[in-house]
Amino acid sequence: MRTVTRLGALVEELARAHRATSPPPRGLPYLALEHASGTGLHLLEELAARGIFRKYELVLELGAGLGAASRWLATRLGCEVVGTATDGEEAVVAAELTRRAGLVSQIRFVPAAADALPFRAGRFTHVWAVESLARFADADRPLAEAFRVVRRGGTFAMQELVTADCGSVAIPGWHVASARERSDALARAGFVDVEMRDRTADAAERSAQVLAARAQLTRRIAADATLASIGAERDALGGALASGAVRVVQLLAHRP
Repeated sequence: MRTVTRLGALVEELARAHRATSPPPRGLPYLALEHASGTGLHLLEELAARGIFRKYELVLELGAGLGAASRWLATRLGCEVVGTATDGEEAVVAAELTRRAGLVSQIRFVPAAADALPFRAGRFTHVWAVESLARFADADRPLAEAFRVVRRGGTFAMQELVTADCGSVAIPGWHVASARERSDALARAGFVDVEMRDRTADAAERSAQVLAARAQLTRRIAADATLASIGAERDALGGALASGAVRVVQLLAHRP
């Protein structure tokens, strides 16, 4: 079984076991187990509050992974979401988790290169990037594409892990930059009214149910050799957050 498929199966299995004893928090059908860093998705409430959402809004999530934030958006705000995946396997697993959550009418996932999005200009009312920009070696092109596909007056919302200073952070597969570098990149892409807020102090997960499920998943990943790369990534992210080497910031901007 391939790595992402195996992770998706574990996420579904553990979430199902926990749902049998207690309902999950609203918007988190999989207890945020698919969210790599483990930062609390309650942070998205603040990010969403700074935009305007209605049921007819159409959101693009860049680098949606297995879809945790996309499902949160659809469940909590009622909007439609298109999430980009790194490859076909990730898109299939994200779509299957979404199907099991009963959200296929609102969410779909598309394998897409972030620097060449397969969408027409001005297609989306919002673009979100939740801890995904650091997965791209060069953030400028994905942001330029985000600018192209969001409508005039539309919102770009980002939650990002950034360096605590100008130093580097070693996380497998991640290219962590400073908050200032991310803000400057948004301006270079053409976005205006860039606002930034540090959310590090509020970033820890609050739900005991989510924390318990995540601890179980961590043990299962550590015991499965096929998931070694995912385990290394999650361990590095958790260590960087715990040590203060990275901070959590939210940035909001608009297309003029």
